[in-house]
Amino acid sequence: MKAQLEDLVQITGVALRAQQAELVAIQRHEEDLRLNLAQLTASKSTQAQSNRASDDAALVAGADMRWHLWVDQRRALINAELARVLAQKENCREKLKRAFGRDQAAVALKVRHASTRETLKRRRRAYES
Repeated sequence: MKAQLEDLVQITGVALRAQQAELVAIQRHEEDLRLNLAQLTASKSTQAQSNRASDDAALVAGADMRWHLWVDQRRALINAELARVLAQKENCREKLKRAFGRDQAAVALKVRHASTRETLKRRRRAYES
């Protein structure tokens, strides 16, 4: 029984660490998307301010409008991906909660089993004396 409980604790620990690693990967992806959004927003505002101050050939040719349209489309795609990642993150958090609970339950079982065995040993020694 003791070996089975130790195996159970190891398995639940591995599952917990795997879920933690998955959540970390999702959080990194989320951070990258947010950074990308911030960079696009910053470059769009910088470009808009510089266009007001100059007579740029790209502005006259309409390329500036296409670039702004591309930025808006790209932001929409990133926001959609971010929404998907946030849903994935929430799902992963739920899995992580379950894995954590299972790990804690396995550890508690192991501790309780060890405590019970120790109590039985003491009772036997006391009875034999």
